[in-house]
Amino acid sequence: MEFVDKNPLLASLNYAKGQMLYRLGLRKHLSGSTAYGSHIKESVRYINRVVEDYLCYGAAGEAGHIRGKDILEIGPGDNLGVGLMLLAMGAESVTCLDGFEPCSDPQKNRRIYAALYRAMTEEQRRRVEDTVREDSDGGSSLQGQRLTAHYESPLERDHPALQPDSYDIIVSRAVLEHLADIRRGWARMVRTLKPKGEMWHKVDFRSHKMFGSIHPLYFLTFKEKWWRLISSPDPTLNRARLPVYRELTARDFESSEIYFTHILEDHEIEPHTKSLILGKHYCDQQTKLVRTIRPLLKEPFSRYADEDLLVSGVFVISREKHTMS
Repeated sequence: MEFVDKNPLLASLNYAKGQMLYRLGLRKHLSGSTAYGSHIKESVRYINRVVEDYLCYGAAGEAGHIRGKDILEIGPGDNLGVGLMLLAMGAESVTCLDGFEPCSDPQKNRRIYAALYRAMTEEQRRRVEDTVREDSDGGSSLQGQRLTAHYESPLERDHPALQPDSYDIIVSRAVLEHLADIRRGWARMVRTLKPKGEMWHKVDFRSHKMFGSIHPLYFLTFKEKWWRLISSPDPTLNRARLPVYRELTARDFESSEIYFTHILEDHEIEPHTKSLILGKHYCDQQTKLVRTIRPLLKEPFSRYADEDLLVSGVFVISREKHTMS
């Protein structure tokens, strides 16, 4: 496949073929199936890391920040472990909404829930005693009304879970880049927030390996109509980048913080940072790499500053929506 991946035309045809197989029901949808292909311990570590991220950057390290809150998780994927842990941390309810029905392994999920439950403190177990049912074979299943999930429910469409002024906090991880219409989806989330509501979104701008063998930003050289043919709907990659999120959060919220999490295809920046430093977070060679592809970039990417193209991941924290939103 190396020859195909490095040839723009052949790679495009290969991706389009995959989309056709998906539309015909001949290929399964694996986006969001994090637990499906992982070991139990690996899945537990991932869930805990996601929750720690929310607490560190969204709640500023204060676990009490989510106590009593109604939370909406966008894109839970094939496992509700994050929602379970948010309940254990004190959330009043967690509603999960996913645009797809990802592949899942119910038996593996029961073992993951059991592992999470066993590692909880006594206080955390009390908080989820109405949600976790321990089974005789050592697994655990989830029950009750405080943790609910809705699949095949794209954020851009109407859904009973998306009533106005319903949630204190909306969270997502590596999900918003897959919305077919980011502006419509964002507006829908803002509408469902309570007046003092917050949104914590970790967004991945990377190519998701599409044309990555050619250049990490080659996927920005396609006009929108061709890009949608190649990339949708398994899963859609909307290509909205940092300038779009700056615009949206400034428009709809009183305050916001944007942490940078990735540069091009590099490893994650830890800890996440609000400002990029040349020589620490990125280098001249990476800037040159951006400039080599710039003549081929289509609108609006061709107008973006070098730094806005270098940044390939952010954690957007938005607080207290404007009264007009």
